[in-house]
Parts: sequence; C-alpha cells; structure tokens
Amino acid sequence: MMRAAQVSTELAVMRNAPLLNPHFGQVVKYLDVLNRSADVFLATGNGMGLPAWLVEVQLFLKQLQKRKYVNMPLTPVERAAILSFAQYWRRMVGPPYNMGRPEAQIVLITLLEYCIT
Repeated sequence: MMRAAQVSTELAVMRNAPLLNPHFGQVVKYLDVLNRSADVFLATGNGMGLPAWLVEVQLFLKQLQKRKYVNMPLTPVERAAILSFAQYWRRMVGPPYNMGRPEAQIVLITLLEYCIT
C-alpha cells in the first residue's frame, strides 16, 4: 500500500509540472513513474486499473502537447524513450496487463504517432 501511495504522489507531481523540461530529463522520469504505476494500477486493479492507467498515459500525452505548443520539440533521447515505452506496452497483451484491448491500443498508438511526427 505504501508503494501505491508513493507512485500516486509522484504521478501528481509530474502531472502538475508546468512543462516537462528536457534539461532535467522529466520525460524519462515521467515514463519511469508510469511504468511503476502500471504495476500498481494494472496488476492489482482487478480489471479497473487499465482505464485509470490509460488516463495517466493520456495526461502524459497532454504534457507533451504543452511542450509542442511552446515550440520545444522532443530530444532524441526522449523520443527513443517514448517509442520504447509505447512499443513495450503494446506487446503486453496477456494478463494481468491486457493491453490488447482496443482502448489501450488506441492510446498507445496515439503516443507512437506523436513521437513520429
């Protein structure tokens, strides 16, 4: 339970950041927190964790869009980290993760598309 509280706190901090600064590696840190939160949300969520985790991924995408609006493109390291993250989770189609569901695939494909453009 302590781990869930810690991950939730870290997600709140990243979610409320004004901008994901490339000089501080915040995109990679955010992805790390999302990976750790997957264990909390998906493995212990009894089927209800996937929608909550996908919302967190969409909030990450929203933070990336903020950067694009201020003309701050992704660095090559950030782009590679996001591509790796999205490709990894797209392959996790078995229990307990079930990323084969259409809503999960749509969110992860959107994240991939964002990195490619």
